[in-house]
Amino acid sequence: MRFKEALLEMRSQIAVILGLITTGIIIFLLTDLSHMQPERFVTETDSSGKAVPTVSFTADIPFAKHRELTADELKMARTAWNYFENNWNSETGLPDSVTGFHFTTLWDTSSYLLGLISAHKLEIISDENFHSRMAKALDSLATIPLYNGELPNKAYDTKTLSMTDYQNQPSETGTGWSAIDIGRLFVPFNVIIYEYNQYTPKVRDIISRWNFSRMFINGQLYGVTYKNGIEQLNQEGRLGYEEYVSKSFALLGFDISEAYSYLDYTGFVEIEDVEVPVDTRSSSRFGAHTYALSEPYILDGLEFGWDYFSNEFSYRIYLAQQNRWENTGIITAVTETALNEDPFFVYNTVFGEGKKWACLTSEGLESSAWRTLSTKAIFGWNSLYDTEYTEMLLDKAMQLTTEKNGFYAGTYESDGRTNSVTTCNTNGIILEALCYRKFGPFLRIQGRGNKD
Repeated sequence: MRFKEALLEMRSQIAVILGLITTGIIIFLLTDLSHMQPERFVTETDSSGKAVPTVSFTADIPFAKHRELTADELKMARTAWNYFENNWNSETGLPDSVTGFHFTTLWDTSSYLLGLISAHKLEIISDENFHSRMAKALDSLATIPLYNGELPNKAYDTKTLSMTDYQNQPSETGTGWSAIDIGRLFVPFNVIIYEYNQYTPKVRDIISRWNFSRMFINGQLYGVTYKNGIEQLNQEGRLGYEEYVSKSFALLGFDISEAYSYLDYTGFVEIEDVEVPVDTRSSSRFGAHTYALSEPYILDGLEFGWDYFSNEFSYRIYLAQQNRWENTGIITAVTETALNEDPFFVYNTVFGEGKKWACLTSEGLESSAWRTLSTKAIFGWNSLYDTEYTEMLLDKAMQLTTEKNGFYAGTYESDGRTNSVTTCNTNGIILEALCYRKFGPFLRIQGRGNKD
């Protein structure tokens, strides 16, 4: 009786507890799956139980034809190269990621190497200058300290080559590695091996120091984050970025079978009358933010000539931006970008964290006040697609030049003021885009588009 009486007395508390638990479950499910409501998956199951793609492909994509550069375009290339003349460290052969800040990442170093190759191919720098710079950069990459003796750290001091922390201060331990950034570096490495094979031994010396055992697991990419004495090994890469960098790994024989698949976590969201490809993995479940934006698709086109799926997905990412301008009058070319003010870096997306046209910080926080029109996205889309819209975009970019530091990163959408930061990534990609305009993609695999 005592137990029953006690139970009866506690039933109100039990009801409250059960209610809280139920509410928590409902909130979790709604939070976790709310972003899925507008999405349609990229696959369906056939009669044998096999997942098959349900993508319909655009028949007439307005690819830009490859041709000689005009005098104005060559002037643009020289303007972009000015960044590397004035933000380059002669001791190490590496440029600063941002004017005035002596640090770099592997992603930015990759943009420099591809910009250097582009400048050489476009004959805006001499053979002597090219080879001197290339040798010095590769020599530095062969001597940089590695995180935990395994792989390159996320950031380095461009004057001393020491590892740096999240505040760009020297760090004995480092902050971990990024599989995405390392994969990007393998793009210029592949170009160097194929087109400048006198440097193949240097590339081999660089890679031979690295231990990849924790970066490739069951065909997926993994990165490490080290902060406050705690190390985390996380699966890395989301739709667009994941498949893009996997191509450079594949060319060197690494198993990226899962990372390269478009059929596992791809869905579609209708944005500006376009079914835009998005990653269906929510950050609440999988621990990484998802961004559908221009950069990985532009780079995939410029460097690889796209593949069967990215050919279509890239055009949809572009078309949604063109349609936004047609529907709203807002000139749009969005991608990740550095900023000249706090928070200093954002992801300007077509779709991010469940929202259309979201502007997000690296932590996934909404920052719509810093949505920008991106100069590097303008040049990328203009070289890839021949449309009136891309020509109009380029006219806007011509107003964003500096005397010594190349092109500004872009303009703020809210009031049109200049995002006056100048960066290695912006100017390196501009050089890539202009080189593509003349020569086509640096590396082509499974090419279906980009025909002359």
